[in-house]
Amino acid sequence: MTSHWSEYWKLGHVTSFGTDYKENYTGHLKDLWSNVFSQFSSGFKVLDIATGNGALPLLIQDYFSKLSVEGEVIGVDNADINMTPLAYSHSNRNVIIELLGNTPAEFLPFSDFEFDTVISQFGIEYSDLVISVPEVLRVLRGGGTFHAVIHHQKSVVIRYNSKLLSFLQCPEIERVVFLLKMMAHDMGEMIDRQDLIRIKSCVKCEKSRIEINTLLSKLAAYDEQSLSESGVLNYVNDFFRNGLFWSVEKKLEYLVFVSEQITVYRQRLTELVAASMSFERIDSLKEILSRNAVITFSVEEVVNNTGDILAWYVFFSKISH
Repeated sequence: MTSHWSEYWKLGHVTSFGTDYKENYTGHLKDLWSNVFSQFSSGFKVLDIATGNGALPLLIQDYFSKLSVEGEVIGVDNADINMTPLAYSHSNRNVIIELLGNTPAEFLPFSDFEFDTVISQFGIEYSDLVISVPEVLRVLRGGGTFHAVIHHQKSVVIRYNSKLLSFLQCPEIERVVFLLKMMAHDMGEMIDRQDLIRIKSCVKCEKSRIEINTLLSKLAAYDEQSLSESGVLNYVNDFFRNGLFWSVEKKLEYLVFVSEQITVYRQRLTELVAASMSFERIDSLKEILSRNAVITFSVEEVVNNTGDILAWYVFFSKISH
């Protein structure tokens, strides 16, 4: 799982939603977390599970930017982490942030009872909850709390990404990339406008070009929004607008890159959709918690103003000893 998420975080995304959400979490989710943060007292120590590039630590830093409350947030993620979002964030010296990559939720490198609060947003559900939940309880102090926003199987986020995943599995996409590779070979080396004239009379090139346009039209008819969001159009446009005078070798290298990016995108969305929690999985989580040192537990649906489900909100507190 970690390699394609590592590549994703290297691109500098703050949230797991990619290009659709260029800013940090906002709206209902931000309000929910603001309510959680308001319960922190000065000197707090918080652990963020599956932090990505530090979306929640950045929200905590922002929340306390105008308050004289000091604290520390450690974010861990099973993938590599890009520190750029933190480097360019606003400065709040009262809240210290540390991010640790290559650190799975199932094996937390911390002492028992080390944290006042453990949080997670769209992250812990990717882990093996049978192992990660007891680990969370181990590092929580007695009376400490856990707060998580978890992917809901029927949320607008999962519905959108399921649709996009279905689009990325269309065989026409693989065919487009294959035809571009064929064109790269058939065009040969191109240097000037004479070569443009030459390829326009190339029967093989013209046949591939026509089929590519037909396939793109078919994909647009199937799901025009996903065609745009998937990046497939950008890849094709880049090949024809910027790559015509690349060497054959460079064209083929670019198309290998395109194939890899599409494959990684599918893998990431497959895991995102699979991680979403159904009512049955929530019941399994309750069963796990019933076997451990939990004094209170609650779960509720996060719903926006139009009645759309955004996520599950899960809370529990650890028995004090």
